[in-house]
Amino acid sequence: MTLMSDGKTLLTIAETAELLNCSSGFVRKRIALTEGNQPGGWPKSTYVNLQPNGAKSLFRVKKGALEEYLATSSADTVEAEETAPAPAVANVSDAIPSAPTACTVG
Repeated sequence: MTLMSDGKTLLTIAETAELLNCSSGFVRKRIALTEGNQPGGWPKSTYVNLQPNGAKSLFRVKKGALEEYLATSSADTVEAEETAPAPAVANVSDAIPSAPTACTVG
């Protein structure tokens, strides 16, 4: 299934996962984080609940809004990574966990 050319604006969880090349659980988690007012979720503008008063939620992701959010957030991430200093390692042995050098049979 090709999502880019089918003209859909609202995507199911599975279609969103396929578009992003991730699991459905990842998509559900982003929505759940936002609904629970926790960090790490997507903005509420990127999805809609088609059954707000129903027994179960029926979330659909707004394709255009998600693509716009991901484009701006990935640009912010790249910019932050470029300006962040690389962690310094004083000694190479500090970065490598020590391992036993010999076995003793007792």
